[in-house]
Amino acid sequence: MIEQELWDNIVHDPSSEEQHQKYANACVDNDCEKEALQRYATLRNTYPAIADKFTKQLTVALEFKLMPDAQAEGQRIANNSIIGRMGTAVHSLLLTGIITFGYGLVKKSSLELVIGVAMVVAYLGFIMNRPGRFTR
Repeated sequence: MIEQELWDNIVHDPSSEEQHQKYANACVDNDCEKEALQRYATLRNTYPAIADKFTKQLTVALEFKLMPDAQAEGQRIANNSIIGRMGTAVHSLLLTGIITFGYGLVKKSSLELVIGVAMVVAYLGFIMNRPGRFTR
């Protein structure tokens, strides 16, 4: 049944909580919560207890639908954090370390070898200790 037909059933018998419950469930299933809240606002003058009860029920259902996803919110925070933004920089640290190490091997320079190894170790240390590594 469509929303209008269910509301017409309520208009014929406004004291029937069963009809109100069917209407509220149908509105939640078909994303008509806003229309239902407007209809219950008009019904509040004549049947305040029923109108308040189903207004609360529809409001809670609408809030749950509009609530942001917790995982998406956590991912957004991680991406906006300093460490989240450093992701590319950290991977470039590995590349720079490998190139510096290779340059030290070719030129037989112990300073470049030590710097390259230090960069690779720093990269591996960050990757192994990053937050949320084992949650997936």
